[in-house]
Parts: sequence; C-alpha cells; structure tokens
Amino acid sequence: MDIASLSAAAAAAKLINSRTSTQNGADSVSLAFQKAGQRVQQQRDAVSVQLSAFGQIKSSFSDAQVAARALGDTKQTATDADIKKAATNFVKAFNTAAQTAKSATAAQGALADNGRARLAGNDLRRTVSADATATSDLKKIGITQQKDGTLAIDTKKFDAALKASPDALRSTLSSIGQKVDQTATRELAKNGNIGNSVNSLDNRARSLESRQVDQQAQAAAVQQLVSAQTTRLNNSLNTGAAAYERIFSI
Repeated sequence: MDIASLSAAAAAAKLINSRTSTQNGADSVSLAFQKAGQRVQQQRDAVSVQLSAFGQIKSSFSDAQVAARALGDTKQTATDADIKKAATNFVKAFNTAAQTAKSATAAQGALADNGRARLAGNDLRRTVSADATATSDLKKIGITQQKDGTLAIDTKKFDAALKASPDALRSTLSSIGQKVDQTATRELAKNGNIGNSVNSLDNRARSLESRQVDQQAQAAAVQQLVSAQTTRLNNSLNTGAAAYERIFSI
C-alpha cells in the first residue's frame, strides 16, 4: 500500500471517528435537555396542583364573602323567609370555605404555600370564635360553632328567635356578616394569604412555562446544529470513500 493509500485510509478513519463522536455528543446533549425538561415539567405539575388548590379556596372565600354581605342587604332579607334563607346560605358558605382551606392542605401534603392556606382557614374560624359576644349572640338565635370551627344552625331555635326578637336577630346576623366580609376581603386581597398565594403561584407557573419554551427552542437549535455537522461529515466521508476506492482501483 503506497503513501496515498495510507493517507486516504487514515482520512476515512478520522471522518468515521468524527461522525461517531458527533453522534455521541448529540446523544449526550439530547439526554441533558430531556432531563432538564422533565425537571421543569415536574415543577410545573406541582405548581399546577397548588394553584388549583388555592383556586378552590379563593372561590369558596368569595362565596362566603357574598353570603356574608347578603345578611345585611335588606333587599335580600326583606321577609322572614328571606332572612332565614340568607342565614342558611351563610352557614353553608362559611363551612365550605373553612373546610376547603383545611382539606386542601391535607390533601396536597406539603404544599409550598400550605401555611397560608392554614392561616386563611384559621382567620375565618376566629372571626366567630374570637368574639365572645358575637358567639353568645349567635347561640341565642340557634347558630353555634362546632369543635372543628364550622357552624351549625338549629332551625327551630332560629325560627323562635326570629318570631320573638326579629330586630335583634337581624342585628346579630348583620354584625357577623360584616366581620366575615372583612375577613374574606382581607384574605382575598393581593397581600392576603389567599390573594398572595394565587398571584405568586400564577407567576411561578408563567415563569416555568417560559423556561420550558426556551429549553425546547435551545434543544431544537442544538439538534439543527448537530444535524448540519453530521451532514457535512457524511459528505466528507462519502467523498473520502470515493477517493479511497479510486486509489485502490488503480
């Protein structure tokens, strides 16, 4: 074998090694981007779960806020039947909000913002329990707070109180409605436990989505670069192989 043949063979071997190295490098880069993408997706999934949980809490507190305001709205409490309906709706909405805040934390385990969910629920329950006078007045009209912080209404006692002292009953309901409204408003505000959590989680979700899009774009760009390099190497290898064949055919 002459020098030209040896050179052609060496060049061909070098090109083959380059192509193999390029492919191995491409596989490593692809694997790295895949793992990074999986980590970001896991984070997005976790944030999505948290955001959903706080979305439910936000909705239930908004419902409690509306029900609380209705207790002092004469248009919605014009008759005895209206005031009883408003009181029943209030108790139901209050309980849903308290239970949603509690169950969201328990169901999702270690939520990033579970402390805020617990604080929001505690704040709502304390609205009733912290004021001894309010608790006593509610008890007189048949509404009591249970050990878990939720409310229960004795309809018979409520009806009796409504018949005996309608003005006092309405005053009691209006007073507790204002307090719960204030609590819900505070928790739903931007700097409140619920409002702050929803906003921060939403921003986190947007950030992760943007990060994932950037990673996908970078992965595509790298893939295109590797593909172009592989094409050039293949062309060079084919050219070298043709030259090698010509030399040995002489």
